[in-house]
Amino acid sequence: MNNLKFYRNKFLLGDLHGYWSVILNHLNKVNLKESCYIQVGDFGIGFYDVSKEINKLKILNDKLVEYDSDLFILRGNHDNPKWFKDDSFIEEKNQLTNIKFVQDYSVLNIDDENILFIGGAISIDRNPRKMDGFEKSWWEDEVVIFDFDRAKQFRNIDRIICHTSPDFCEPSKFNQLVYNFATQDDLLIKELIEERANMNKLITEIMKNNLIKSFYYGHFHNSFYFYHNKCEFIGLNINEFRQF
Repeated sequence: MNNLKFYRNKFLLGDLHGYWSVILNHLNKVNLKESCYIQVGDFGIGFYDVSKEINKLKILNDKLVEYDSDLFILRGNHDNPKWFKDDSFIEEKNQLTNIKFVQDYSVLNIDDENILFIGGAISIDRNPRKMDGFEKSWWEDEVVIFDFDRAKQFRNIDRIICHTSPDFCEPSKFNQLVYNFATQDDLLIKELIEERANMNKLITEIMKNNLIKSFYYGHFHNSFYFYHNKCEFIGLNINEFRQF
C-alpha cells in the first residue's frame, strides 16, 4: 500500500483514447493546484512509437509539475499492458515524475482513503484489429485478471476504480455496435457476458470485507449511476471529469 500526499482537489476522468490534451485543457481551465487526477483506463498508450508518446507525456508531465498535481492511470483494454508493469519502459517512466501507471490490484492511499485499482477489459473490436494487422492496437493480455483469492484478502478499502463493471451496473444490455462486431467474432457475446459476471463475483467478494463508498468505471462511453449495497456505482463517459 502506497501512502501519498494530500490533495486540495481530486478528479476522476473517463476514457481518453489518446486525447491527452483534455487534461492539459482542464488544468488550464480550472487553474487549481495540488490536484489529483485518476484516469479510469483507455488512456490510449501504446498506439504509436514510444519516442513520440513520451514526448507528448513529458509536455503533460511538465504542466502537472507546474500545478503541483499528479495523474494516476489505470489500465484499459486500449492500453499497452506493458506500460503498467514495473519492468517495462523503465527509462521512459522515470522521466514522468507526476504521471503514474498503476498496476492491477494496487492500493493507493490518497487523502487517507484506500483506493483499489483493477484494470482491463475485452475489446469489442478485437477481431477487426487483429485481422487488419494492427499489431500495435490490440493486446492479447488486455483482459481483466480475475484474482478471486486476492480479492478475499483486501481490508479497509474505501473506493474501487476499475475499467469495466459488474453485470448489475449499467449498461444492462448490449447496444447495436456490440452486435455489429459480434458478426465478426463468434465468441464475443459469450465472453463479454462471462467477463461482467466475473466482475460481479470479484467485486462482491471484496465488498464482503470492506465498506466501499464508491466504485468508478469507464469503458462503456456513457455516464451511469447506480446505488447498490450502500455503495455508489458511477460510470464515466469519454472525457468526463467528476470531482470526488
